[in-house]
Amino acid sequence: MSESNMSISEMLTYSTVLINCQYADGSVGSGTGFIVNLCNKPEEKTCIPVLITNNHVVNNSVRTVFEFCKADENGKPLDTESFSFNYSGAGNKWIPHPNKNIDLCCLPLGPALNELAKTDIKIFYIPLETDLIPTESKINELSAIEDIVMIGYPIGISDQYNHKPVIRRGITATHPKKDYQGQKHILLDMACFPGSSGSPVFIMNQGSYATPSGITVGNRIYLLGILFGGPQYTAQGILSFANVPNIPKPIVNIPTNHGVAIKSSEILEFEKILDPTHEQ
Repeated sequence: MSESNMSISEMLTYSTVLINCQYADGSVGSGTGFIVNLCNKPEEKTCIPVLITNNHVVNNSVRTVFEFCKADENGKPLDTESFSFNYSGAGNKWIPHPNKNIDLCCLPLGPALNELAKTDIKIFYIPLETDLIPTESKINELSAIEDIVMIGYPIGISDQYNHKPVIRRGITATHPKKDYQGQKHILLDMACFPGSSGSPVFIMNQGSYATPSGITVGNRIYLLGILFGGPQYTAQGILSFANVPNIPKPIVNIPTNHGVAIKSSEILEFEKILDPTHEQ
């Protein structure tokens, strides 16, 4: 992330995309994706831009569309103009997480970007870098209560005129260093709605933040996790856990204003299976 004339929060809004899906059964839904540069050979500075989201967002999608901001001839963003990538097929371009129990998948963007380079169309995005993923030592420095922000498209809401996502704020509901319910998850105190699946969750402090040794002056940003599910009450009053749906439905289950995020360290598992020449 290197746009020096932008604030940290503004740069983050250029890392996400709204994902619209048409499914094999004829239904439609939406979710959130975000772009990350994965570098499985950092010594060779070989990186692959990928789009990451939840498996349950794109599974069984026969037509997947994601929208990017256009750029002018100098590479600057044209916020009010967009370009849509259209992927057809039953999701076979997506690479599932190597652990089938982790609800993540990624799509290498290289082939699409290479085709786009043959045209006069330019797009603008700011990929996240894996150095935003906190190391174990950094995680251990965190407190049980940390301010967090989530960037995405709840129930498909966005600033359609400027093609920008919605920013939501909350706190961690369990300590990030703990594995919630024994899984690589973190519980969040934040309202989560259909369309938020796949949203990146950040710890973002601007100006100052607390550490075990006191207050530190400066900025801090970590990619903490990826939203995928949350607890909710059924119409019968039973507390259950479910994926955040990508298809809006009549309210029969009552959310508890909590969400569950997959720990961001799971993104690094994709680096182990990606080939820099990958042409999915």
